[in-house]
Amino acid sequence: MDLRLHACAYSFHTLPFKTSFTPPPYYLFRLQVTGSSKALVHGKIVRLDAGDLLIIRPGEPYHLSVEEIDGRISSGDYYLLCEGAWMDAWFAARHRPTLQRIHLDAGMLSLWQQLSVEQHRVVGAQPELIRHLLCALCLSLDRLSVEESSLEAPKRSNEMVMRMQLYISENALSPLRVEDVAAFAGLSVSRAVHLFKDLTGYTIIGYAQEIRLSNALERIRYTDFSLESIASSCGFGTYSYFHKVFKARFGFTPREIRSRHAEPDHDAASLRLKDLSGMSPDALRFLTLRGDRETTDEWME
Repeated sequence: MDLRLHACAYSFHTLPFKTSFTPPPYYLFRLQVTGSSKALVHGKIVRLDAGDLLIIRPGEPYHLSVEEIDGRISSGDYYLLCEGAWMDAWFAARHRPTLQRIHLDAGMLSLWQQLSVEQHRVVGAQPELIRHLLCALCLSLDRLSVEESSLEAPKRSNEMVMRMQLYISENALSPLRVEDVAAFAGLSVSRAVHLFKDLTGYTIIGYAQEIRLSNALERIRYTDFSLESIASSCGFGTYSYFHKVFKARFGFTPREIRSRHAEPDHDAASLRLKDLSGMSPDALRFLTLRGDRETTDEWME
């Protein structure tokens, strides 16, 4: 199967953010899960809300910004970069608008999260599993698109899990209680715990921890905040606990990742960052060398 995944992750922003790829050499998928953002669609800047799916094909410009909307800055999304003959055939099989609204199905979100977990796995990576998960995700998006257009009502259990995921995504970096998550979905704690685990494969706290670790990894790599400050701001009570779960998740300590990212050898660093970020060397090279900051600033003015 000719299908390659170059990057897959969950991103959550509470500060202004801009990015611009002109043009991306891969298919780029981005699903707004919580909050709002703005993107360029057919030459116009449009607002993206929960359920809005962008699919940018190779050669099309991609511009995104997260800024204050309705008095707050908050945006959570899944994204991925991929390519290959299978993806070309899937894309050509039907009309695919650049922007469409889909139902945030819990099963589909679980697939996307599992794909991200496998792409970031440092030890025991399984490329075949990643390819099949990506195929399953694409086919799930097709099904959800059909369901949305036919106004098929989602199951109540999916709606409840979606509400819990929304609450967790928006509150993961603060102290989080399972009781509050359950109350937000209108469920008992027992029902919420079992339903969330059954439909996502994660415990409520485990799902929140994935978001916390993802945010911590980005801050370690791209800010000069102290590691202790990052641990605290990402919802970890103590640095010792953060150190323990971070190393268990990524196979490296926070300090090792920061020191490796600071090394000047870009080619070697790209190979190491593949394991740390879930991005292929080609994707890292593109994202690092694209040199489009001036373009980004221009279209946002």
